[in-house]
Amino acid sequence: MLKIGSSDTLSPMSDAADLQLKTIHGPENLEATLCGEKPITIGRRPEHDLVLASGATVSRDHAVLTSHLFGKVRKWNLIDNGSRHGTFLNGVRLEANRGVPIQAGDLIVIEPFTFQVVDPNQKRNLTQTIDDSLKASGTSIRKIEKTQGGGLAHEKLKALLACSRAIHEAGSEIAMAAAVAEAAVAATAFGNVAIVKPTGSESMVEVLATKGRIVNDGVPNISRSLLDAALEGEPVRFQRTEVVDDQAQSIMQYSIEEALCVPILLGHAVAGCIYLDNRDGQLQGQHVMDDVEFCTGLAEITALAMSNLMRVDIERRHAEERQGLLLGTVGALVAAIDAKDTYTRGHSVRVAWLAKTLAIALGLDETALEEIHICGLVHDIGKIGIPEAILRKAGKLTDDEYDRIKEHPAIGEKILSGVPQLCEVLPGVRSHHERWDGRGYPDRTKEKDTPFFGRLLGIADAFDAMCSSRAYRDGLDRKEVLEEVKNCSGSQFDPELVAVFLTLDFSEYDQMIIEHTSQDPV
Repeated sequence: MLKIGSSDTLSPMSDAADLQLKTIHGPENLEATLCGEKPITIGRRPEHDLVLASGATVSRDHAVLTSHLFGKVRKWNLIDNGSRHGTFLNGVRLEANRGVPIQAGDLIVIEPFTFQVVDPNQKRNLTQTIDDSLKASGTSIRKIEKTQGGGLAHEKLKALLACSRAIHEAGSEIAMAAAVAEAAVAATAFGNVAIVKPTGSESMVEVLATKGRIVNDGVPNISRSLLDAALEGEPVRFQRTEVVDDQAQSIMQYSIEEALCVPILLGHAVAGCIYLDNRDGQLQGQHVMDDVEFCTGLAEITALAMSNLMRVDIERRHAEERQGLLLGTVGALVAAIDAKDTYTRGHSVRVAWLAKTLAIALGLDETALEEIHICGLVHDIGKIGIPEAILRKAGKLTDDEYDRIKEHPAIGEKILSGVPQLCEVLPGVRSHHERWDGRGYPDRTKEKDTPFFGRLLGIADAFDAMCSSRAYRDGLDRKEVLEEVKNCSGSQFDPELVAVFLTLDFSEYDQMIIEHTSQDPV
């Protein structure tokens, strides 16, 4: 079930494995825990699970969160329902009715709300902000009006261009933040810089990078008031104009004369902030506006690079989702084969393992390893088209029955040909019973005219068939099986592949045999 509450009356949270939505910005502070199987609806209607009634730009039926099990882990997808003003994930507007997997750290914007996806069980580099919500007299935090351009000095412009390459080449959020912090210290009069991300907590921020003396007694301290002001989406500036009590738990405690906080915007969401101060130092006030303009440009470059990373990340999530659905389909097909012939339970899984292990030993790349693994899983799918009486026959097959068995590679190719993601594995499915000497089936290809996947699977398939028990005989001794594989090198099997296959460690395979045998009917 979904649990929702305001910041004053929080609902009890469920198991720590559940994701949470926390308000970063918006007219109301709402929290939600994502758990269970039921879809979570979002919109203005009072019957929705997450009601955003105070948002004028929220559609009546704006979006929905759906879940599914991926192995033993529950995954959540965010889907925009064709809303007028859109749903944004990390600054990217979602296509209507196309789900995107969400994960901890994501920013979801449904204007005027910004939510962060939080995993309470995930370790994060969080720090306490300075509690300066009660402003001391003599302090000033104000928004900075945007300049009309043309103000950057030549050396600052040069520094901004120089650091932009490092920012755009950064392959991760942490590396990007380090480059931004380095640039801010190098090109401004501020000696202390922190790149931070807001969290749903009123007193905590996630620290991505620091420079200078932001860290005090091992703990980074940043003004919460300044950060809250920047979360409105505009750069803000702090100035101390009078001496106040140095013992106050506020920004005053650290002898800060001036501080800036510049938001990094992903679309309508504040994805982070560049925080700068002159802790225990002096700053020439006349240079501050130049530094503001520099840091604003730095934030815009960072936002662009971050947006590019986010777009790539969302496409990666789509690809992983498609792959997950594909593997789910493949798993269902393998289960169908096992149900049809219980005497070969686990055969496809073991052949897939053997084929992939051989491919690893051959030095194939990750893409090829994944393809050969899937090919092993589905190589016998054509047996769905073979009568069970033939598959389970304990005695010797007749010629007609054997001819029916020999149809399964072509049947399997035909069954799988309608799945675009499996087009690369079709040659292996069709050819896994071809022989090096050309006496195999269905096409009687020989030597390297047989597709590589077929030659590789041919060894794995025959090896498992000899090692495991069948309806008509018990499994053979391992030494005897390996000797048979060696003897068939150059006749049934590719001799180059046999030489590598004989060097493999089969201990994991043996455990698979034990596990699958324990599932056989008594």
